[in-house]
Amino acid sequence: MKYTFFALFIALTYSCTDTPTKAYFAGEIVNPNMDYVYLHHNNKLIDSSLLDDNNRFSFEVDDVKEGLYHFDHNEYQYIILEKGDSLLMRLNTLDFDESLVYSGLGAEKNNFLIDIFLIYEDEEQVVNRFSELPPKEFLHKIDSLKGMKEELLADINASEPLSPISMHIAKDAINYRYFTDMEEYPFINKRRNGTKGIPELPETFYDFRKQVDYNDTLLTYYRPYFNYLITHFNNLAYSSCKDKCDGDIDRIQNSLHYSIHKLKLIDKAITENKTIRDNLNRNVAFTYLLGGHSVASNEKFIDSFNKYAGNNQHIEEVTDFYENVQNLQKGLTLPPIHLVDIKGNKITMDSTTYAKNTVFYFWNFHQKSHQANVLNRISRLKKEYPDYNYVGVNVNKDRKEWLDNLEFISNKGDTLPQYQTDNIDELLATLVIKSLNKIIVVDKNGKIIEGFGDIFDGRNLETSLKESIKN
Repeated sequence: MKYTFFALFIALTYSCTDTPTKAYFAGEIVNPNMDYVYLHHNNKLIDSSLLDDNNRFSFEVDDVKEGLYHFDHNEYQYIILEKGDSLLMRLNTLDFDESLVYSGLGAEKNNFLIDIFLIYEDEEQVVNRFSELPPKEFLHKIDSLKGMKEELLADINASEPLSPISMHIAKDAINYRYFTDMEEYPFINKRRNGTKGIPELPETFYDFRKQVDYNDTLLTYYRPYFNYLITHFNNLAYSSCKDKCDGDIDRIQNSLHYSIHKLKLIDKAITENKTIRDNLNRNVAFTYLLGGHSVASNEKFIDSFNKYAGNNQHIEEVTDFYENVQNLQKGLTLPPIHLVDIKGNKITMDSTTYAKNTVFYFWNFHQKSHQANVLNRISRLKKEYPDYNYVGVNVNKDRKEWLDNLEFISNKGDTLPQYQTDNIDELLATLVIKSLNKIIVVDKNGKIIEGFGDIFDGRNLETSLKESIKN
């Protein structure tokens, strides 16, 4: 790939000043699947670049805020940008992460960032196997893996010294994935070895937690950091709650006091970085409210959420989600569903329109394997429970591609009613669809038998279907 234009442009620009305040990010997308590349800082879109006839893009960031950014072209990756950088990138969307390579000023730190990402992906299965080992052996193995990454960073820094900001981010790109492996070890060990409890850990096992910065502003929107904090607070809450549930992990993680305790821990630990605090509390709320709890338990949780996280920037979203969850409780009437049929007619399904007991299921034509599995599952259910009405709802926006997919599946023998919606956001929110495995079962009067079912959870689903028949 030739970057003659970019190199000349950058050289001419930097010749005008001894102290650059800008950064440049440019590159080429092979096999693009969108017309634009988007650049984000702190999770906010700051610019977009239309691909030219050679599938190239370029960004000029004025008065750059040094730190982590991410670019998006259907998929995303992180980059570090600092004043004076002129970063050039090339990738092939057919192998997005693996093909990603940087050159130019700022290339070393960013090549390291993607290398660490790929190394950890490759190591995931290895680390899971290591997690079967006793604690001391696991520590030896995992420390060796971490040491190799630290040596790589030291070599890079020796040949081209990194700035304090870049070194900070690079070290934590190593640390927080390592920390996550450490936090997950006791529970993976228990699961893979089939033991009753987690292994007894050395007293120094959690010493790495002393390095954790709960309020790191450079990493606020860095996913490995956020994922670590989720796992970390889960473990802290587990340690505090295990005696109340006899150490049963499943019971603890599904309990009200466990989730409330997480809210308390987050409130106490994270005192400066409000964004991290708010995002973690939002995660606690969504995780708990999706757990299929009673109306009363959900009310108690939301009262605690308002107490410990009431000034949350996501409070409106959490409140709406809570209300939608409460509206899908068993025995209530399913809220009206606004759909569009294959002829383009708008219809509303509500308690006055159900001729018989009905099952709603959902699919996405971009997820071919999932689509096939869902339709096969529904086909089997139709044979076992023929007295039901099975309603498929597609969650894509493209009508033509949906109709093309319907023609394909009808040729495969599927004759079930299929719909889209002209307001996908409303549908997803009203029916609390966070996974396309979701299934909703109502009786002929529109009363909810199952509002949070899983199409592949055979035992519970069939219990709901049999119960619906009785009604």
